[in-house]
Amino acid sequence: MVKLHRYSGLLLSLFIVMAGLTGAALAFNDEIDAWLNPQFYHLAASGPHQPIDALAAKVAHDYPQARLAFFSMEADADAPLQARLRARHEDEALAVDTVFIDPVTAAVVGERNTKAVGLGPQNLMPFLFRLHRYLLLDKPGAIISGSLGLLWLATLLIGFALAWPKHRSGWRKALSIKRGAGSFRLMYDLHRSVGLVAGVLLVVTAFTGAVMNLPDVARPIVASLSPLTKPPKSSAHEGKPQISWQQALESAQASLPQSVPVRIARDDKHGLYQIRLLKHSDIQDSGSVRVFVDAVDGQVLHSLDPLKGSAGDAFIGVQYGLHTGQLLGLPGKILVAFLGLLPLLFAITGIAIWLKKRKSETIVRTRHLHKA
Repeated sequence: MVKLHRYSGLLLSLFIVMAGLTGAALAFNDEIDAWLNPQFYHLAASGPHQPIDALAAKVAHDYPQARLAFFSMEADADAPLQARLRARHEDEALAVDTVFIDPVTAAVVGERNTKAVGLGPQNLMPFLFRLHRYLLLDKPGAIISGSLGLLWLATLLIGFALAWPKHRSGWRKALSIKRGAGSFRLMYDLHRSVGLVAGVLLVVTAFTGAVMNLPDVARPIVASLSPLTKPPKSSAHEGKPQISWQQALESAQASLPQSVPVRIARDDKHGLYQIRLLKHSDIQDSGSVRVFVDAVDGQVLHSLDPLKGSAGDAFIGVQYGLHTGQLLGLPGKILVAFLGLLPLLFAITGIAIWLKKRKSETIVRTRHLHKA
């Protein structure tokens, strides 16, 4: 158990430090991005917003080489909309995949490529997100990251088993840091006590990250225990006239009047629009309710609120909110940012303990050789 914990921790040290530090920054992704790029989050003009169809037409006119995949709207009405673009062909690469557009004037106020590698103001937060979740490798990177997350989860659980006091009276010693006992004892006490205190939360973080990055594994397992609601498919046939973006948005909002739309996407393959709505006191900033609207007749096909669905729907639905801390609002995000710093502490203390023990084992081995 000790060797498993030691060497899996050493193997994962670079990954967990990277994931922790990037995760700490991403806990406040929008706030940091708005500070670095205020033009993406604050409108210069004021007045009534143009219909979303006019904005879609503007994007289609200015970026004919791409197709409009979805619009993202900030809950704040005084922010530009984000139009996400997709290449028309899989083998094509876009120089720009995100366009920020003023809903008042329909003017493009900013562009960026979220797949660009760089630390400039426009690229920093998208770069950190892709590094954190995809290791800059898209879907293969998500699989690798999710698999490493499971190994990190196992390492944490083994650490728990090793640090858990054998008797109730041992908790005080296990959670204390002895002063003046030397650097090795300090490293050991920090590694053990902080692990026992924060380990449960790190287990949640590692687990939720693995679930989100390995949906092809997680969803079938969850579905075997509790049914998962599948997205509906439109009965529409190709060639029929489709409703507009604005009509789909209005139809979705009518089904949940007290909510705020934060994203609308058009799925041409299945003949529907998917609108994400933000409720009051939602479990995540990006909204948790998904409304599916038929792209031909504008009928609401299904409204999926994860907390009102099956146990499986609720389980899948809370993963993002738990992982990012958004489930608990601002305190949760602060907690996640703090937890992101702990892997660095564990890496430093763990490597220090390993080097010290390795040195001690070498001395003992040398003494045995001299005696022989």
